[in-house]
Amino acid sequence: MFNYKKLFSTEPFSISQKLKENWYFKDQKKLSLYHYRKCTEYKKISDKIFNDLRKSKTLSDLPFVHANIFKEFNLKSTENVNLSKTLTSSGTSNSITSKINLDRKTSLLQSRALSHIFSNILKNKRPHIFFIDSPDVLKGPDSLSARGSAIKGFSQLVRESEFLLDTKFNLKISKLINFLKKNPNKDFIIFGFTSFIWSFLIKQIIKMKINIPKNNGILIHGGGWKKMHKQAIDRNLFNKKILETVGIKTVHNYYGMVEQTGSIFLECEKCSCFITSVFSDIIIRDLHFNLVKKGDKGFIQLFSILPTSYPGHNILTEDVGKIIDNSKCICAEKGKAFLVYGRMPRSEIRGCSDTI
Repeated sequence: MFNYKKLFSTEPFSISQKLKENWYFKDQKKLSLYHYRKCTEYKKISDKIFNDLRKSKTLSDLPFVHANIFKEFNLKSTENVNLSKTLTSSGTSNSITSKINLDRKTSLLQSRALSHIFSNILKNKRPHIFFIDSPDVLKGPDSLSARGSAIKGFSQLVRESEFLLDTKFNLKISKLINFLKKNPNKDFIIFGFTSFIWSFLIKQIIKMKINIPKNNGILIHGGGWKKMHKQAIDRNLFNKKILETVGIKTVHNYYGMVEQTGSIFLECEKCSCFITSVFSDIIIRDLHFNLVKKGDKGFIQLFSILPTSYPGHNILTEDVGKIIDNSKCICAEKGKAFLVYGRMPRSEIRGCSDTI
């Protein structure tokens, strides 16, 4: 369908937004037409809400679905016999989780994209990784959750991995300390959901009064900010505490969703905005689905070039954000820059699923 070989041979953050727009819309339109032919529900949405797909001239013209539709319908653009697994979102115990149908091709594309995006951070190394999670996340239903999928994805980027939490979520910090004693100058990664790192690593190290020396560790974290905001924990305080308690040298936050696994957005270390890669793009809409001006807040709409087994290539989320001018930052030529402010409280954008 697309020239994925060329896409993966391109550095993930090497194309400016202006150059990217010359080809990205065309590929998104092809992908939309593909899902239009293959997915009945996506076709119904396109026909009832949007104008003729073939006449679309910009990204904002293309038919999108709301993220909640994956909780209400089992969407797929391939035959059941081709499906390899179904991912689920990390919902609460009382909420309905999203169902993301993957075939082997889409799963492989998303895994390769994840590796490609983090190649800049890993610098072609395969360091040791410590997961702030329980090994049970790779068993049963949790293995197909957002947490389980993320850990599986990162496990493929490294040679060795360990879990720093036991099955009851007790911190086993001795694993990290023993590693540092044997490898004081070695690079390593700590990975986990933001709220897990705060609750089960940072707070526990403070409580246990453990002193971890300065080291060459890199923290990669994402998701979970809703719980953090309830505790009045922002990015600056989180970074300050992780550097103080764990002694690592670098923190990398990322933004993404299980509905578009692989095409995640990395945070710029200088200006703290998120940057689109060659796999993704973003626009912002208001409550009436109109585009907002750059610098204005609204609902985030995400594009990914990777999903072919389900129509997750163009999704309107309930996350609030805004596109910003990053022309004075080193990330200016790497992609479109945006900020995320969290999920709109009790937001229920209607329209996409009501038509099916």
